[in-house]
Amino acid sequence: MNKKLFRGAILETVLLKLIDETGNRGMHGYAVLAEVYKKYGVRLGPSTLYPELKRLETQGLISSSWESALGKARRKYRITWKGQNLLREYFAELRTVIPVGVNWHVQKPLELD
Repeated sequence: MNKKLFRGAILETVLLKLIDETGNRGMHGYAVLAEVYKKYGVRLGPSTLYPELKRLETQGLISSSWESALGKARRKYRITWKGQNLLREYFAELRTVIPVGVNWHVQKPLELD
C-alpha cells in the first residue's frame, strides 16, 4: 500500500473507526498501534500516530484523558459525536465509490515512520 495514501484520509478513517469500536472504554496509543497492525497489516510508528491523534483531537473528532492503571498513566482516546458523524459520512461516501463485498488484503506489512 502506498504510504502517502495511507497517511491521508485512510489513516484518519482507520483511527476513528478503531477508537469508535472501543465505545466509552477508549483506547491508548500503544493499543492503537497494535490494532492497526493486527487488522490492516500496517506498522505505524509513534512519530506517525501521535501527531495524527493530536490533529484529530484539535479538530474535535476525538477527546483524550489521562488514566492510571497498575500505577502507569496512559492517555486514552475516545471518539466524539463530531468524530462519529464524520465517520458515518466517510463510510457513506466510500459505499458509493467502492463496491460492497470488496475484500481488502495486505500482502506484506507496511511500515510507516
